[in-house]
Amino acid sequence: MITCSLRTIHVFADPVKCSADIVSIMKDNTPPSSPNQSLQDLGDEIDIGDIEEVIELSDEVSDQDDSEEEEGAGGLERVEEDEMEEDIVDMATLTFSKHRGSVFTCSVSPRGDLVATGGEDDQAYVWDITNGNVLFTCAGHKDSVVCVKFNHDGSLLATGDMSGYIQVWKVEGATKTWDFETGDLSWLTWHHASNVLLAGTTEGELWMWLVPKGNARTFPSYGSASQCGALLYDGKRAVSGYEDGSVRVFDLKTGQQIGSLTDGLAHTSPVASIAAHKDNTMTISGSLDGTAILYNTISGKVVGTLNCNTTPTSSDESIEVDHTVEAVGFCPTIPNIAVTATLSGFVTIWDVSTQVSRHVIAQGAGSSHLMWHPSEPIVFTAGLDGVVRSYDVRSGEQLAKYTGHHKGILAFDISKNGSALVTSSDDATARVFKIL
Repeated sequence: MITCSLRTIHVFADPVKCSADIVSIMKDNTPPSSPNQSLQDLGDEIDIGDIEEVIELSDEVSDQDDSEEEEGAGGLERVEEDEMEEDIVDMATLTFSKHRGSVFTCSVSPRGDLVATGGEDDQAYVWDITNGNVLFTCAGHKDSVVCVKFNHDGSLLATGDMSGYIQVWKVEGATKTWDFETGDLSWLTWHHASNVLLAGTTEGELWMWLVPKGNARTFPSYGSASQCGALLYDGKRAVSGYEDGSVRVFDLKTGQQIGSLTDGLAHTSPVASIAAHKDNTMTISGSLDGTAILYNTISGKVVGTLNCNTTPTSSDESIEVDHTVEAVGFCPTIPNIAVTATLSGFVTIWDVSTQVSRHVIAQGAGSSHLMWHPSEPIVFTAGLDGVVRSYDVRSGEQLAKYTGHHKGILAFDISKNGSALVTSSDDATARVFKIL
């Protein structure tokens, strides 16, 4: 442990090393990820009736067919794959190998008994988390399935492919209940207390549907791709990050933009990740420019800009390091803590009120996603080296490593009771791990 002013840098184990161009290739070849953010059911705080009524009355119902690469961290020396595989201990309790090609996305049902996965083979499967038996196949997709997500009560599953074809399935009975086609899909998520589905596209459009009725609402497009999005905790607003570096907030009831981070305040590069604070006021967005911006959605002001451009001390200066802030989040149990994770291999724990880093963790591999334990101040990061790591955000201490994959993890999810995590990987498998 090396101590310096304002922060502590933790280096865990031997870093997994590979060239920055491999990280860049993997990022380019990996479809847009949907936000894997767990949002609490806020009950009476959410006026679901208003939202559903607005969608039901919408005049914007669109015609639709009812029938219807490598692991590594930037700037680090490469280790041959065969050498790495010899040292991998498979800690998974179950490996799902039905997909033929990369598994881009996964979702655990609210009850924790089912898993949905989607992959490069244009297939999505729903399977039992205990034995891997396939309950049903979500057939009919036309491109790689990049988004799968159970709704708030687990009765419905949404699957979306890269071309923008979205299907919704009744889990009980394994039947398709609704479908729709948008432009190329960037992200897809459910409202956390109602059967309202939201999505963003590379054309810059945001969509909202009441499922299975299909009543639709579109939100204004600003000529830039919507890269990522999230629902605010009040259930009445959504936020999206764009390719031009801007962040925009929308009112679900009116369909209008009610806030924006643009022009001189915006990121200087595309937004890669976004998350909302539990206080319904603040968002955090991570960008390819190596920064994360704290934005007050009520006042419209920037609270602070976090510099995440930490460079590995062993970096070869001739190799460009990718500082993309690939994952961001606010701690749900300690509201004053935020976490950022970069493709350069650093996880940083921030004090929100001062915008000072509490801990900088050199985990040795870039991160693709982060998620929170549902009831503890523990963050999990998914690595491009095929490893999930967990950290106590109070101390910065690494608590556990979950190994078994031979290539990068592209998405993961955690069961609502915090007992299991599921990963999907470039190695054509999904794995189930018992949380330690």
